[in-house]
Amino acid sequence: MSKLIDQIQNKIIQSDFIEDAFPSIKKHGVMDEDVLLHSIGCSIWNTLGHELGYSAIVECPAPPSAGNDIRSDSVWFERDTNEPRVLIEFERYDGSDYGKKKLDEKLSNLMEAACRWDKKPELLILSAWSQGIVSAPDTGGFKQKVMGGIKTKRGLQIPGLSQSQFLFNRFFFEIGNDQRLRLQQVKFWELT
Repeated sequence: MSKLIDQIQNKIIQSDFIEDAFPSIKKHGVMDEDVLLHSIGCSIWNTLGHELGYSAIVECPAPPSAGNDIRSDSVWFERDTNEPRVLIEFERYDGSDYGKKKLDEKLSNLMEAACRWDKKPELLILSAWSQGIVSAPDTGGFKQKVMGGIKTKRGLQIPGLSQSQFLFNRFFFEIGNDQRLRLQQVKFWELT
């Protein structure tokens, strides 16, 4: 496990980072309205990037290629070199076939963005949030795609990214009697 992955996991799981910076998702609870949870998740990742010493940018576009528009939910840049080091996608996951397809699309976006950044990112993070108990996504399939490459739905072949590390993360929420979601647990899987 890399030092960066250790720092991320320690900050999110073992510290009060989320409780202190975003009390709404643990203490007060939030409604599952529109893209609120997505906005909070992107804010968590961006704030964490700043806390760990990076210049983090939300909804950061990858360098253009063939007119396609890919924006990572958060990109962490080295402050001294302005090189992208971490790419993050944050997505709702409900365990359905559609939810699995959305995670595959986000993984594809991460991999294509990494290639557009000349494979400079050292870490790709696919982060998913879910409400209640849902089926686990196929993390083995994620690893196979990251290592072996993929073909995008547009037909573009993306090579494997064996030089980058890949982290899959889940935020587990439960709904309370007040119909508000509260974060219950966060887990990580290092897949490279």
